[in-house]
Amino acid sequence: MAGNSLVLPIVLWGRKAPTHCISSILLTDDGGTIVTGCHDGQICLWDVSVELEVNPRALLFGHTASITCLSKACASGDKRYTVSASANGEMCLWDVNDGRCIEFTKLACTHTGIQFYQFSVGNQQEGRLLCHGHYPEILVVDATSLEVLYSLVSKISPDWISSMSIIRSQRTQEDTVVALSVTGILKVWIVTSEMSGMQDTEPIFEEESKPIYCQNCQSISFCAFTQRSLLVVCSKYWRVFDAGDYSLLCSGPSENGQTWTGGDFVSADKVIIWTENGQSYIYKLPASCLPASDSFRSDVGKAVENLIPPVQHSLLDQKDKELVICPPVTRFFYGCKEYLHKLLIQGDSSGRLNIWNIADIAEKQEADEGLKMTTCISLQEAFDKLKPCPAGIIDQLSVIPNSNEPLKVTASVYIPAHGRLVCGREDGSIIIVPATQTAIVQLLQGEHMLRRGWPPHRTLRGHRNKVTCLLYPHQVSARQEFNTASVP
Repeated sequence: MAGNSLVLPIVLWGRKAPTHCISSILLTDDGGTIVTGCHDGQICLWDVSVELEVNPRALLFGHTASITCLSKACASGDKRYTVSASANGEMCLWDVNDGRCIEFTKLACTHTGIQFYQFSVGNQQEGRLLCHGHYPEILVVDATSLEVLYSLVSKISPDWISSMSIIRSQRTQEDTVVALSVTGILKVWIVTSEMSGMQDTEPIFEEESKPIYCQNCQSISFCAFTQRSLLVVCSKYWRVFDAGDYSLLCSGPSENGQTWTGGDFVSADKVIIWTENGQSYIYKLPASCLPASDSFRSDVGKAVENLIPPVQHSLLDQKDKELVICPPVTRFFYGCKEYLHKLLIQGDSSGRLNIWNIADIAEKQEADEGLKMTTCISLQEAFDKLKPCPAGIIDQLSVIPNSNEPLKVTASVYIPAHGRLVCGREDGSIIIVPATQTAIVQLLQGEHMLRRGWPPHRTLRGHRNKVTCLLYPHQVSARQEFNTASVP
């Protein structure tokens, strides 16, 4: 609020979509929305249809640093809440339905992973966020207020946590938190509903600490199909452990020396592992890894070289791949409340989403065929489909004869005292327009679309090359004048 007036910011992107270098991905439980966070701090909401058609719906601003992780924050059917964390310790709670930021907090630590945990207290359901990152414990945060309640602490060999998974017990009220430290130490904590009222009390120490010699861990996944297996993906190999006593069941090296960045269970007998460059491979696990098999655990204690399953499928990516400035982010999501999908979703630095429907894999499909991509879309492609084209702030004043593209605005400054917007362009000219009127006419269709009825404006010419910066120091000191600069 500014005085008695509400200040409403308005952004007009023009025909060029904003940059969206994706750093994290989340699919909501109902399968209707993909949430992507980017290195610039923005969050994009993408609507997903039953046919897996994807369209961007909203761009959310709330962070001032790169988004490091996303997680759901509510399991209620009518509420679709998502929590995000950034590299400078910020946490935001979002309503995915309308894009509102419900809660915000900032901690003195950086989260690299968040998992939602829900339990029953009487007739009520409560939610917690289990956070790990650049600190030697797991913080338990209230999913509604984002308040830190207590922490899971290591008594033996405390260190940063690389990855974490929650094992839900179907028989008892005790659930298990399994985490792997950066030094390869497996940590196990027991979480019960009695801990719901804990706050500012003694920390919870681990129940078990065991070295499993997994260096550079990228992800840990618990098999929801068998309730018995644990997949640990490291940069150069992946391994499947028995969740009962954490014995090694099988192992696989990286393909062609590539770096693994994550993986998950596709079914009881299949895992999918993905690499730093966006390649993905599906492996069929041997019978010794399946609790329903008579030969379960028959390979325990044998040489790792004898426990390597072969590749069953590979996933085909784009034929004409764009040059990306950072590795793509890949995540696997299983199950939806309204319709069932097994989706592998990948986002890259160009703001592009690639989706593979793993459920399309036929049992008899040859491994060398590969699974084709189901959906592929970028922010720029979505902008190009819009009719009429998205408007820039002064597009109608920047028309170039015999060209579909307007002159680019290379610098701008807003002068609140006069309500003026000053835009420097690539041809060296400077346009001064009334900010409010210009924004209004761009949001409405009428004569101004052909430049008729456009608000009064001024054009300043003095530079020969594009304007690189603008400064209006007069609003700080009345002795100063308006200054500009351009490329020599």
